[in-house]
Amino acid sequence: MGTRRLTSAGRARGRAVADAWKWVYSDPRWALLRGQVLSEEPACACGCGQPSTVVDHIRAHRGDPLLAFDRTNLQGMARRCHDRKTAAEVLGAGDRPAGPATSTVPVTLVCGPPCAGKTTYVGRHAEPGDLVVDWDALAGALGSPRTHEHPPALRPFVAAARDAVVDRLARPTDIGRAWIIATAPTEAERSRWPADEVVILATAEDVCARRARAAGRAADTLDAIADWWRARHADEHIPF
Repeated sequence: MGTRRLTSAGRARGRAVADAWKWVYSDPRWALLRGQVLSEEPACACGCGQPSTVVDHIRAHRGDPLLAFDRTNLQGMARRCHDRKTAAEVLGAGDRPAGPATSTVPVTLVCGPPCAGKTTYVGRHAEPGDLVVDWDALAGALGSPRTHEHPPALRPFVAAARDAVVDRLARPTDIGRAWIIATAPTEAERSRWPADEVVILATAEDVCARRARAAGRAADTLDAIADWWRARHADEHIPF
């Protein structure tokens, strides 16, 4: 675990990671697959009734060609729904397309892989009356029947509620501090949140996996843990 402030150099480094994955979209295979998916799936996969304009990776590829060009890992979506889904990738508690540059109160972003102990950490450090933005708690308040792995149809609404709360921080408020729980394995993803302090719970992958199995979490949780660590290692090894 570590605590540090975001820096301009760190943000640039995180953007470099995302740029390293952009080759997928200039690959000739992507153009063919994109046309195929939009032809075969003219309506948004989330069921909103809007036409598909974007091809989404069901499981984030992070530069892995086996995931990037797997037709079974692709679905057509409306742009807005795709952005919301991306903001709540796999298990939620993740990223959002954009955010206010500042907040009127101190904000601590607590991030790490699934089963790292993020909610427990915030519970131990938050003061009474602090604002806590917790994906799973929001999902439960909006009707999710599960404590984790929330229904896909519900995730866009959870993301919208979460983003509305975070955006409200840009206006004056009487709360003393806000806590935001997210996965955010890279500097680029962390820089999208209006945080002046970042706590990274880099709980070892095997420990997180063991906790996930003990809690009976879905197999996707193990994938998400591995994805988080893969993204973090890639982020750490890109030079400034």
